[in-house]
Amino acid sequence: MGSKGGFTLLGLLIILSVLYDSGHSLRCYNCPNAVGACTYTTNCTADLDACLYVKTDKQTAYGCWKFQNCKYEDLSKKFVGSNLKYECCQKDLCNRSGGTSITGTMALLVAPLLTAFWRLLI
Repeated sequence: MGSKGGFTLLGLLIILSVLYDSGHSLRCYNCPNAVGACTYTTNCTADLDACLYVKTDKQTAYGCWKFQNCKYEDLSKKFVGSNLKYECCQKDLCNRSGGTSITGTMALLVAPLLTAFWRLLI
């Protein structure tokens, strides 16, 4: 198999990682009235194309949202309290506050690099 097979495998893994996220709905953390860390997730419907994180002095919420409605005017009508802070994003599970997570695409991109590094050591 040699190095030609290794490059073929590497190319296949790169193509799979690019196509991995296509064809499914957006996943977001979903806690309408979060107390502590939100760990529940949901698949958003087709009309909700963003993940939302909202914090006021009275409420913290996570969920799916329509990106074009990610404006202070729209959010202040739905969420109670003052000092409204919010973030909308359009990647899976991106609405977690204060943390990072590794996505499936990132794992698929890192796997071939680790394989190549391992082969250099052997």
